[in-house]
Amino acid sequence: MMVPMTEPRAITEHRVPAVHLHAGDLVNTSPGGDDDWQEVLGVYASTGQLASAPPEVRELVRTLGGRYVVVQLTDIAPVDFAVYFADGQAMAASDDGDDQPVTDLVSTEDGVRTYLYTKYEVVTARLVWA
Repeated sequence: MMVPMTEPRAITEHRVPAVHLHAGDLVNTSPGGDDDWQEVLGVYASTGQLASAPPEVRELVRTLGGRYVVVQLTDIAPVDFAVYFADGQAMAASDDGDDQPVTDLVSTEDGVRTYLYTKYEVVTARLVWA
């Protein structure tokens, strides 16, 4: 079924320079392999954008002198297996038959990944402002 472009739930992927990312955008950190979409938490390309940055990010951005864009993303592990219940426990069905409890595969807390992109680097993203 074709989804009309006026559909508000439609997803459009864009290739944009990292410097144009905004908090809330989704970035695919593995566009050539398994999709790994993470939410942008902060984008720091210059010292003028550092008001809300953690202290260690401020120092990193100052050191890079505008040549790189520091992007902080969520770090939430995907569970790429079907889930079923056995004896009241959620299990992830593995292709090799080595099923595991879902609780062993999920992130226990929200983490943060910090990426460095060159100021010219293009990333695959789903943009909140597009």
